[in-house]
Amino acid sequence: MSTQKRKTKTIKLLLWGLFVVGLYVGLYIGEKPLVHWTAQGGWTFIGPIAIAFLFSFVHGHFTGEFWDWLGIKPKLSGDKK
Repeated sequence: MSTQKRKTKTIKLLLWGLFVVGLYVGLYIGEKPLVHWTAQGGWTFIGPIAIAFLFSFVHGHFTGEFWDWLGIKPKLSGDKK
């Protein structure tokens, strides 16, 4: 793998990792207002569901970049190795 490609993969990994950490910090800091807001009733229950989807999306991309950075790829059904 070329040095430039490795640097690009490392930068992508770090950016997704920072995004994940930022989400966790934001959730930790904003826990009380979020709980208060969702306790209002009505459609506010969608907030935590949307946050869960966002966490899933961002963490999934970070995990994918991590495995790609390590060079580990899934074996596809057509692979004969």
